[in-house]
Amino acid sequence: MKKNALEILGTVALCGAFFAQPAPADDGHRHAKGYGKFEFALIGDVPYNEADYWKLDNVIAEINADKQLKWVMHAGDIKNGSSLCSDELFLDRLQRFSAFKKPFILTPGDNEWTDCHRANNGAYLPLERLDKLRELFYPVPGRTLGQKTLRIETQAHDPAHAEFVENTRWMEQHVMFAAVHIVGSNNGLAPFATRTADDDAEVDRRIAAAQAWIAETFAKAKAENARGVLLMFQANLGFELAKGSSGRKGFEEIIADLERETVEFKKPVALVHGDSHYYRVDKPMLGTISKRRIENATRVETFGADDVHWLRVAVDPNSDEVFSVHQEIVDANLEQHPQP
Repeated sequence: MKKNALEILGTVALCGAFFAQPAPADDGHRHAKGYGKFEFALIGDVPYNEADYWKLDNVIAEINADKQLKWVMHAGDIKNGSSLCSDELFLDRLQRFSAFKKPFILTPGDNEWTDCHRANNGAYLPLERLDKLRELFYPVPGRTLGQKTLRIETQAHDPAHAEFVENTRWMEQHVMFAAVHIVGSNNGLAPFATRTADDDAEVDRRIAAAQAWIAETFAKAKAENARGVLLMFQANLGFELAKGSSGRKGFEEIIADLERETVEFKKPVALVHGDSHYYRVDKPMLGTISKRRIENATRVETFGADDVHWLRVAVDPNSDEVFSVHQEIVDANLEQHPQP
């Protein structure tokens, strides 16, 4: 029997280091006070297929058993792009994510709302699905999902951006974390038959809110002399593409903001996303003016879709790198589904 949202909430080896540039010489108090190391789990683009639900169960079991992990971050796309966007599916995902014993932070993906106009998705109105997502997955503004919850900031507390409960932020051991609602399908600009002016207006509001949240996050990080910043969003923004490319439509303003803020911040910045289903840790950001690699910016893309594994992100606020990423391959998920 399906549980409703309130019942669900109630029951609720290879590693890549970031090698970011060290802090500038005038940051004389960088190591004056030590902060504790910690780790968290990163997933995304999961679960995609019903046949792989058992693989997600294995991931959840591993993460729950690891006492080192402080929370779980999900980079969006909680279903594939050709399945129903029904309330029943959303409640199924809510129930599965509620099995995590640790705080669970989700940023929305395009598959669960912007692309729901597709016939094989149920021909929903995307904005109606977005409202339902916010109702189910962000029921208490400023509190995470998961059996153990975490109090965090939310942009919904800003009257200018009150609808954006999914844009969240918190600090741990002097490192800043934030989730920003930026999705694939050109950030929701992809055309579809029933698109209206309301859909266009939503994109404008969401981009403005994302820009404000990014600016405020970096401003707070600089004011508090944070050791590093990690931003999570769903979309692959097309960092490698030329400015003005079709793949960067809907993202240009945000990319420009991320470039400027990262260069000015000077310390390690992690840009975490899903979308492409291709695990990687690299440095794709080139300065628009300098044409040089922005060394303190590191992109982390999650496992996803058929690759049902997870990433362990280790955070050492007292190191120059701050972040390092370790892939956690779930051996059982490399096998065929166990026979009954």
